[in-house]
Amino acid sequence: MRGEIMAMLFRPKSFPRRYKNLAEKIKQDKARLDMICNVYRGIWTGVLHVFVVDESIINEWHLEKEALRPILRGKDIGPFRYKWAGKWVIYTQQKDFEKRFPNVIKYLEQFRVILERRSAVWIYGKKWWELEDPLSPQMFEIEKIMSPYISRFNAFTYEEGKFYAMDSTVIIRFWYDLEELRDYITKWRDTNEPSLDVEKFLQESEEILRDLGKSRETLLYLLGILNSDLIEFYYKLYAQRVTKRGSRQPKGKYFLYVPPYLNVLPISIADRSERRDIVRQVLKICGVAKELSEVEEGSEEKKIIEERVSELVGELNEKIYDLYGLDEDEKAIVQNFVLRKR
Repeated sequence: MRGEIMAMLFRPKSFPRRYKNLAEKIKQDKARLDMICNVYRGIWTGVLHVFVVDESIINEWHLEKEALRPILRGKDIGPFRYKWAGKWVIYTQQKDFEKRFPNVIKYLEQFRVILERRSAVWIYGKKWWELEDPLSPQMFEIEKIMSPYISRFNAFTYEEGKFYAMDSTVIIRFWYDLEELRDYITKWRDTNEPSLDVEKFLQESEEILRDLGKSRETLLYLLGILNSDLIEFYYKLYAQRVTKRGSRQPKGKYFLYVPPYLNVLPISIADRSERRDIVRQVLKICGVAKELSEVEEGSEEKKIIEERVSELVGELNEKIYDLYGLDEDEKAIVQNFVLRKR
């Protein structure tokens, strides 16, 4: 199934010469993110506007609620927070779907011609009413970190396992077991790194996970690192930038936050005391950032909250700089780069 064990072709840009030494310092002796977590995109519908519905459509067609799952899209996610927009996906990966949900099928019938033209139907044998690539429920109903697929800046958030996600998002969650990781890293070796020692990779991963533990606190620790200026600097050195043809260019410099480019992010494994300190800071930020979703856009209150978030994030950045051993000159390089690339 797409996203579960697929290893995508990884061809990063070379580090620019002026930043190469700093990038190598950040990377040196660090764990890779994919030693800890699986990284994949969300549900692929094939026809987004058909399968994603709101309350008005649900009520108009009397859609059965058991057929629906609340979803987050990339636009619903920001750094340390998300806001559900009241959207649901018709989740067809269920037994006896046609029999159990006649109202949903009746609703989908009006789009049947469009749905039948999807490649998943006439090439791969999907039924006309099925999602193109639904993934399995266990890939969503789990604690995870999420990010927009396209963003000007690092915008990772923690999600408790209540929401499914569209393909405009990226999901980061712990490996289920050793076999899932082995399957992935073997494919990664065959696709990207023929010299990779799979057994050594698995052993290092096991040791790291034994130390960190597969807990909410570990995800929050990773969240703090992933949202840091340091990781944004490192990622944008080699990741793909979004370009748009035509005269109307999007405001800002957008990057793809995608596997396999996220998979190799360098994660420093701090001692337990340092990890707890970072988690406490992340919890403070999440608590304040959540308030941004509850206040009016452009209001004075929102400006005050944004300033408080910025202050707390600045404190977090200092902790991450120290964790990776950066000096004052190196911090300045990171900060200037990040500002220019946004």
